[in-house]
Amino acid sequence: MNFCVYKDIGKEIHGYLVPDGYSTKPKVLVRINDDSKITEVNTWIFIEGAHAQGLHETGNVGFILNEKNVPGVSTASKVEISDSETGMIIYRRAQPEYIPKKVLRVETAYFPQTDLDLCLKPFFQFYEHRVEHYGFETVRQMLEILHQPSVYVSGRILLKNYRIYIDYNIDVTMISLRDPFYELALRLIIFSRYNKQKFPFVAPRDILLFKPVMDWFDDLALQDEAAISKAIRSAPNDTLKLLASPFTQQLVADNPSDTATLDDVSQALDILSQFTLFDAGRDDRTYPRHIAELLGIPESSVRTRGQLESVHQLADILKKIGRIEHLLEADLILYHFIQKAEARAQ
Repeated sequence: MNFCVYKDIGKEIHGYLVPDGYSTKPKVLVRINDDSKITEVNTWIFIEGAHAQGLHETGNVGFILNEKNVPGVSTASKVEISDSETGMIIYRRAQPEYIPKKVLRVETAYFPQTDLDLCLKPFFQFYEHRVEHYGFETVRQMLEILHQPSVYVSGRILLKNYRIYIDYNIDVTMISLRDPFYELALRLIIFSRYNKQKFPFVAPRDILLFKPVMDWFDDLALQDEAAISKAIRSAPNDTLKLLASPFTQQLVADNPSDTATLDDVSQALDILSQFTLFDAGRDDRTYPRHIAELLGIPESSVRTRGQLESVHQLADILKKIGRIEHLLEADLILYHFIQKAEARAQ
């Protein structure tokens, strides 16, 4: 999906919306002043680029909102425009409280820090989280927003695929890591339960990618150390490899099925050094506090949940299994260097 709202002069709002479907007839939904009433507007203006580049069958993807099709829009202090197909909000009229920065928070936890993201939503004109649920073009468009100075995007994306857009259009980048054993324990809990619980934060692509893991560890007794050890020791290499060093992989890989190697660690460290804000995840309180300081908002505005003792207990079991140490080798070395750097800085 491609979208842009490039002019808002009060009495008129100009933009376009190119849907994912080549033949889909796009519609925008407009809400003013937080009213429950939604006005549906079909796009009708021909955008030559959308047609010439083969993005849309007719090219009729542009729109102009005014008093004729959205009564009250010219005087409304708040205007919200969303895509009728996905529900994604593509534009909100500027407000004094919006932070004039374009921010990307790279999510690395498989169980996303949604509570943290939602705390920041009121401070940004464009906001979207869990963007790994969208396709490449949609995420690229979010990172390329030019006509809105206040942007917040968060998601578990492969960083390398978006580097060019981040470098020229994003002002602030944020990322946090944590003990690799803890992250693996969290992923095992999620994947071993997914066939029965269908967690909504698992992206559609991940359902296909991690299906061998979900099936192999399905309903595993995660309090039974012997059962866990047996399942991991007997797991097929191709299945277990899907869980290998996810932090390093996310930083350097082109493809979600690529496996990180020891040779990638130095590149991953270099990439981490380029973030505006990096947190090693050793104290649950530091990441939200540093985000608040960086964005210039009250510390109490940013909150996130703490780590779970039950996950730490599973992580302690995993530390005893030699195959796991080899599986996480790149991440463990990456995290070791991070801890050494932190110790020197203190």
